[in-house]
Amino acid sequence: MKYLLLLRLSRPIWHLITIVIVFLFSYNLRTITDGIPFIHLKIPLINLQETVIFVFISAILFPLIWLTKNLYKLKWPIHNYYNKFIKVFIFWFVSITFLAYFWNWFLFINWISRLILIWWWLFSFLWLIFVDFIFNIMNTYFEKKSPYKIWVFKTKYFSKIKKKFNNYDIYKLNEFNELDNIDKFDIIFLVWNVNTWKVEEIMDIARIKQIEIFHIPDVNFLEDILYHSERIWALITWRYKPSPLEWRWKVFKRIFDIMFSLCFIICFWWIYVIIALRIYFHDKWNIFYVSKRIGQGWKEIKIYKFRTMIQNADNLKKQLLDKNERDDILFKIQDDPRIKPWWKILRKTSLDEIPQFFNVLLWTMSIAWPRPHLKEEIDKYKKWQKRLLATKPWITGYAQVFGRDLPFDEEARLDLYRFQNWSIWMDIIVILWVFKTLFKGE
Repeated sequence: MKYLLLLRLSRPIWHLITIVIVFLFSYNLRTITDGIPFIHLKIPLINLQETVIFVFISAILFPLIWLTKNLYKLKWPIHNYYNKFIKVFIFWFVSITFLAYFWNWFLFINWISRLILIWWWLFSFLWLIFVDFIFNIMNTYFEKKSPYKIWVFKTKYFSKIKKKFNNYDIYKLNEFNELDNIDKFDIIFLVWNVNTWKVEEIMDIARIKQIEIFHIPDVNFLEDILYHSERIWALITWRYKPSPLEWRWKVFKRIFDIMFSLCFIICFWWIYVIIALRIYFHDKWNIFYVSKRIGQGWKEIKIYKFRTMIQNADNLKKQLLDKNERDDILFKIQDDPRIKPWWKILRKTSLDEIPQFFNVLLWTMSIAWPRPHLKEEIDKYKKWQKRLLATKPWITGYAQVFGRDLPFDEEARLDLYRFQNWSIWMDIIVILWVFKTLFKGE
């Protein structure tokens, strides 16, 4: 599937290149017609710099529209592809036509030739159809070579379902009654008469393992899962997903995380230097504390913090467990003997956490979601709390907006609510609110 992924990642690049090349062809074709007898079409004054900017914006706009319509899928075929292509293309052409006239009225003094626009639209349509035709042939070849593995759970209708997929070589169906080796499959089908508790059990495994799950239900639905109707070629199903954060939104979020982290590091590099020098000259030992935590899908990750505890803090913690002031799986005591007085300022303001912006750049964490915990803490999670491991651990979470000392049950519910109702605006609100909470020292 590696080649299939590379192929799909390259599609927007080829779209952009095709649009630019076709514009150059249309522009040159327009200049040729000026020399043909009996054709007296005056070429408008075209400024090279303005034209380059216009073409660049228009070319970028096409893959952006495709991205918002979720047509650059990294996995799974797109049903009714060319119908969706035509709709997006028409929307793109209307947009660039509006841009061309808006350009002249408000931005620049020179016109974009209407004839060039018409030829650009016509040739772009033909060439993009051709390019996508080639891509789809290659895409189908790789999919048939390594078909998607579908796991159909315990149903007497398996033979009927398999018949529907006989003409689709890109899928390979298997029937299983137990949950063993579930992580070896790409898609899960739940078909009728599956108890709600079993659906929930399968969904909990699927979201941790990042497996697609589709349900053809009779009456049983999960209340805490987003779902919508979707066609998997031969079947109309309900697709379950734990969060809106998928496909194109994962790309947007990744870009947002990188930009925010870089801006923070660049703007506040002097804080890093001051804290690092203070720790080094005051304590004469390691500036950073590296903690092993559990991240997405139970994978172990290393997170980086400024050191705010004495050297043998982890060993001393075992002797302090009976003094834990939190009535749950997490550990906290008011006057922790492992923390020196001046270090408490770093912890109260969470400045000890800022090296984790480098974790974000390394892609082991994100900006705002559930905090990562130690393995011994996660081993004590209730079954429903383990759903937090379906996403990357993040620097701050929705629960932190409501304070630092919430019971863990409440903290987990808030973070799961955040996960199920994600939006980029909610990310921004959480970050701003957390800053406000920190400045107030709450």
